[in-house]
Amino acid sequence: MIAPAILPLGGALLAGGIGMLLLVAGLAKLRDHDGFLTTLAAYRLVPDSLLDSAAWALAIAETGVGAALLAGVAPLWSGIGAALLFVLFVLAMAINLLRGRADLSCGCLPGMESARLSWGAVARSTLLAPAALLPALTGLPTSLLLRCQALAAGACLLALILALSHLISAARGPEEQSA
Repeated sequence: MIAPAILPLGGALLAGGIGMLLLVAGLAKLRDHDGFLTTLAAYRLVPDSLLDSAAWALAIAETGVGAALLAGVAPLWSGIGAALLFVLFVLAMAINLLRGRADLSCGCLPGMESARLSWGAVARSTLLAPAALLPALTGLPTSLLLRCQALAAGACLLALILALSHLISAARGPEEQSA
């Protein structure tokens, strides 16, 4: 059995990693609004008249929820917000994959423009949805120092995972990446 004191640390690690993921992705969408607008339009899920508003709303929600998770603020509500965002991403990707449109950019993170829609991306986002709720269920450490350290460690863990992903992608040839 896992010691009860460890669970809040795990929750803070998840909050830090998922919070940083959403914050970085949201800020990138705000910084390159036109690029994100193009990606969002390519999904063909939002009417043209609502496209600009939807792009702003999504980028602001992603940034705000990410910042709240990363800061350890309102873990229940920020966790619910993150889970809902991941469910939205899953639905958008799955709908387009079912339409046979795997050639679209997933729009996940900056620097990953070549990442295309895949069932792997759907699975990853599907797993992130319940993971975003765990910090609310486990709670965060009561010690402010431990909480900050665990949140920062989660953000660092995300950076390591992304760096590893980029290294693996770079090591594969272009023909392997498109498979």
